Amino acid sequence: MPLYQPPAFAGTSAMASALASQHPFATLITPGDDTPWISHLVLLPDPGQPDCLLGHLAAANGHSQALLQAPSVAIFQGEHGYISPRWYHSSGMVPTWNYRVAHAHCGPAEQICGDALYALLAQLSARFEGPDGWSPQAVPAHAMAAMQRGIVGFRLPVSQWQGKEKLSQNRSLADRHGVIAALANGRPDEQQLAACMQAVLDSDSAS
Repeated sequence: MPLYQPPAFAGTSAMASALASQHPFATLITPGDDTPWISHLVLLPDPGQPDCLLGHLAAANGHSQALLQAPSVAIFQGEHGYISPRWYHSSGMVPTWNYRVAHAHCGPAEQICGDALYALLAQLSARFEGPDGWSPQAVPAHAMAAMQRGIVGFRLPVSQWQGKEKLSQNRSLADRHGVIAALANGRPDEQQLAACMQAVLDSDSAS
């Protein structure tokens, strides 16, 4: 599954893996016999194996078995938003959409069971709950064991990261500053996009 990559927008593998860590809600695609399996789930970096992602699906979801047999692609979406031609210094421009995205090309998954699955669930809750929040320890052991039987935990080995940052790098410096200024005065999500654009602009200026 190739990713269209104009040179101005090509991101590094380090950028892609960092984006996936920051925005872990992914779309996972695995080929099937007739149509691809598509699931939406959280995938976190494996603390013990940096080139792997950890996740789980419902055991009733056929995708949980398909991904053990075939390669998959996980898509992570970062900051994104509408760009109005009114924000450009140049005339004759048209609307567009700026965004950051990462693709993780993965080999067949390895199933995770028992204590390793419990550790995966603990890692997941700790990421979003923080050190003083909810953890699997709050659930009685027999109930947690029953819940674990209803899911399939897995480790996805990442063979290739692809990243793309379409952040107006192909526009003039004045146009880029105009877009950043407009987004910085917008909604919180637009301000986040402006910060990404500014970071890329600063990096371009320093190189």
